[in-house]
Amino acid sequence: MGLYMVERNVSDISPDRLRFYQRALHSACSRLGDSGRRVRYINSAVVPTDGRGLDLFGADSAEAIKEIHAVAQVPYERIVEVLDLTPRFLSPVTSRSRHPAKKGIDDTMSDSAPPELVRWLADGQRFFSLCLEQLGRADHLEAKARTLEAENEMLREEMARLRHKVDMLQTDRSEMVAAFNDLAGHVTQVVDHILQKAEGGENSK
Repeated sequence: MGLYMVERNVSDISPDRLRFYQRALHSACSRLGDSGRRVRYINSAVVPTDGRGLDLFGADSAEAIKEIHAVAQVPYERIVEVLDLTPRFLSPVTSRSRHPAKKGIDDTMSDSAPPELVRWLADGQRFFSLCLEQLGRADHLEAKARTLEAENEMLREEMARLRHKVDMLQTDRSEMVAAFNDLAGHVTQVVDHILQKAEGGENSK
């Protein structure tokens, strides 16, 4: 069985979605295993500064890895075969899985394991938890930004409608002023004509 690393972009994936992907991949591995295919989901890691996810699988071929991703409907960017260069003095249990027997780190480490390795694994678990927390915050901020952007777009549309209404009111006002001026001029002409006729009648007397 060979080792394969799957690289994926997790910069826009929430922690809940990431855990959902992990469960889906594990389920897909079990389904293929039941059909006689040799494939195993070993572990996962996240590079938060790059927004990259790295998953390690054991399988007979890269095609099996592609198949489980198709079954699980989990996106990925590339699948590459890797070499296992784990030193002989490290236990396969500690080098392959963060939760080999659902116990704490101290329980999974043998008495001969160096203290530096224990500390490294503990720091790694805390770091991974922090990564998931940061991804959750980023997802929340992104959702809030989308909401604010939608609200800004609605305000821009409302401002555009108000400008159009103001333009129409200004046009109506100009037309009303022009009509009033025309009416005032006509009334003035009529009054002048009446006055002229009245003065002409008086003069004729």
